[in-house]
Amino acid sequence: MDLWRTRSSRTELMMAGLRVMMGGIFLAVWVDNLRKDLYTPERWADFVQEYADTTKVGFYADLLNDYVIPNAGVFAYGQLVTELVVMGLFLLVGLFTPIAGLVGAAFQFNLLLATSGIPTEWPGTYLIMFLVLLAVAFSQAGRTLGVDAAPAARTPRPKVPIY
Repeated sequence: MDLWRTRSSRTELMMAGLRVMMGGIFLAVWVDNLRKDLYTPERWADFVQEYADTTKVGFYADLLNDYVIPNAGVFAYGQLVTELVVMGLFLLVGLFTPIAGLVGAAFQFNLLLATSGIPTEWPGTYLIMFLVLLAVAFSQAGRTLGVDAAPAARTPRPKVPIY
């Protein structure tokens, strides 16, 4: 297999594997949240209220209470679509990988802040996922075994690196 021959191609292959793994994780969480009915505004608001009540980050609690929870309908449906399409499917197939990776990293940072006051949560989980998603985004991991390979073949150095 040519992809396994050089150190750089092995690195690219491993980054593609991490990309696929993260896409799969987001899809699995999406399915679980869908089963729990967490994407309805009422259930989503209750779920997020727990984060607002327990986070140790004061400004973040204020943000959740003053802006996010009152607009639960927008955020619940936005999260439903973003988790499924951008962070799940896009990472899985390697489409717009830098954008999907950065969105996923921001989402993991959000969870790190949200769970800061929950004693049963381990912050390392969110830090690791945050760093993996940054690596996937900046390595443009969709160019290996992904849909991003096609536009990259035409324009390997785009002005705005969205693939």
